[in-house]
Amino acid sequence: MAVHHGGKVGKAAKTLAKKSSGKPAKSSAGTTLAKHKAEHHSK
Repeated sequence: MAVHHGGKVGKAAKTLAKKSSGKPAKSSAGTTLAKHKAEHHSK
């Protein structure tokens, strides 16, 4: 799968990839990514 750079999804992915980001940040980033995946990559 292509890696997203920039935009909301790319930012969320970067947040999850960074070890230093806190749990609340990771939680919302994960939600953003999950939503995106469901909408665009489910087919």
